[in-house]
Amino acid sequence: MMGKFPPYFSWVIEGLLAALAFPSQPEHIEYLKDNNIKHLVSLTAERIPKVDGFPDINWTHIPIKDFTAPTLPQVDEFVKLLDYAKKENEAVAVHCAAGRGRTGTMIASYLIKEYGLPAEEAITKTRSLRPGSIETKDQEKLVHTYYDHIKTCSNSQNVESDSYSFDLSLHEGHLASGNCQS
Repeated sequence: MMGKFPPYFSWVIEGLLAALAFPSQPEHIEYLKDNNIKHLVSLTAERIPKVDGFPDINWTHIPIKDFTAPTLPQVDEFVKLLDYAKKENEAVAVHCAAGRGRTGTMIASYLIKEYGLPAEEAITKTRSLRPGSIETKDQEKLVHTYYDHIKTCSNSQNVESDSYSFDLSLHEGHLASGNCQS
């Protein structure tokens, strides 16, 4: 089977984090596999993709109702998976129904955690990379709450620095930031 380009697919961080709308066909999952994506995170509470038959894809379900925001523990679960994947040099794809609201909220939260971006900057960056992202006020509020959560955590714990650089204008690489273990 050959992979088929999934709906609203894009790399957010080349080789690490991709986003897409609901992968409704097996060929969409095959495309992820063909592009060395090892982890698929499903944020849909209403339905799940058919991942049977793809043993090379590790599937994680973080169910969030449509047009709502994730909880802080759900964001922490997503970020921990990305931290693990980064250490293992593996790529992660994340989706919800349209690949905008819940997906965008998780992406912005990761930009805060990994690159130390303020909440508004993370929201703006996410929307520039994936237009229409972060659809509701509650989702925006969660990004701000997550920023406060990370800031509080960073102030209360030792922070390890990464040795990556990130040029926001080019969307490549990584900013030096701290890793806050919750």
